[in-house]
Amino acid sequence: MTAPAPPPAELLREVRTLAEDLHPRLHPVSVRVRLAGTGPALASCEVWTGDGDALLAHRVDLPAAVGATMLDLERALVTAGYVYDLTPDGRPKYRYDANHGGLYTLDVTRPW
Repeated sequence: MTAPAPPPAELLREVRTLAEDLHPRLHPVSVRVRLAGTGPALASCEVWTGDGDALLAHRVDLPAAVGATMLDLERALVTAGYVYDLTPDGRPKYRYDANHGGLYTLDVTRPW
């Protein structure tokens, strides 16, 4: 078995910077992605965080994720120390929102 490919360097840099820039009390943190057509490439990637009223608010875009895949993003998150829930079959537990153009949201816990 071969080792998994590392995440794209620029995406990893953006995710690590995000971990350094967000205040520890901003929670929850969610990563929302939209696929580009029917392929695996991402068309957009946004980070949303909780505000003082526990509502989610758009915080920042991750432009290096555009053109990458969900797997690239997941690897970058894990490499930067983030964790997320898994489905019973061991895959990241994304929430799918068909009402807003096919968004996938992954709730993550930041590194401490």
